[in-house]
Amino acid sequence: MLANFFKLFTRPSAGENYERAFVEEVRAVVPREPRSRRSERIIAAGWVLIGLKCWGVWWLVQTYQVPFSAWWINGPTLAFAALITFVYLRRP
Repeated sequence: MLANFFKLFTRPSAGENYERAFVEEVRAVVPREPRSRRSERIIAAGWVLIGLKCWGVWWLVQTYQVPFSAWWINGPTLAFAALITFVYLRRP
């Protein structure tokens, strides 16, 4: 490993082609798989359930005068749901 590392700092010999040294195979680009309607329905249903949960938590905190903000529960829920949705929509 160190021998290969030290070769980076020395001049390459005339026969070596460092630009192509690590290319093993080139494949054609495979088109992206279409999105699954089932997965999108599950995500939409999850957002509906998250909305109901957030409303329920907000109502409970206001009704029973709990000494903390409902955002301590709803904030992370919404943040992680948004992250998961973003990752699904931006997938390669």
